[in-house]
Amino acid sequence: MLALFKGDYATNEPDYRTSSVVYITLAVMDASVIAPIVAALAALGGVALTAFVQARNQVRNQAFLAAMEVERHLRKQQALDQAEMLKRLVVMHKIVSKIEREFSITNLVILLQANTTKAGYDARYLEICGEADELTALAHLYEPAIYDEVERMNGQMNMFWGNFKQVLYQRANGEVTGHQSPALTGAHAAAREVATLGRAVKYHLSQRMRRVRNDC
Repeated sequence: MLALFKGDYATNEPDYRTSSVVYITLAVMDASVIAPIVAALAALGGVALTAFVQARNQVRNQAFLAAMEVERHLRKQQALDQAEMLKRLVVMHKIVSKIEREFSITNLVILLQANTTKAGYDARYLEICGEADELTALAHLYEPAIYDEVERMNGQMNMFWGNFKQVLYQRANGEVTGHQSPALTGAHAAAREVATLGRAVKYHLSQRMRRVRNDC
């Protein structure tokens, strides 16, 4: 530090040349000290930046994987729902076909030729009513567009049952039941109405099944 003020004692003036050398030496020394510090800070900054980028990428990857898992689950659930819907439509279609067959003019003739009893026919009617109840529930809960038609089918089933029971009653009492008898005519009319409603319901079901399959 004394070199900073070294000068000409005769004139009491400082030696500026010597001062310049000292300042340059200190500057070089400062640079040699600062450079490693700057390098270290730069390295730390690089490490921090790398860690930040890695953490951000990890978060993004986790979010992407979570989104893919959700999408996979949704696709799986959608496939299960579609399979269940197709199965339900098939069940409904089969029930309608069974009702059409049971309450048809052809089956009416078969029942008469088999000498069906009133008790025997009541048992058949109650059995098919159980399946009709299932059809009604499925229509009400899942296919409301055909609920009215299904309810009307139930009504015609009841009309068929009542008229056919009357035919059986008349035959059991030895009465002639020709083709023009009111009870037989009423059973025929109910059978035709069941067939008409059944075709409408099955057409709706087939259209629904086509749309469901196209969405798969």
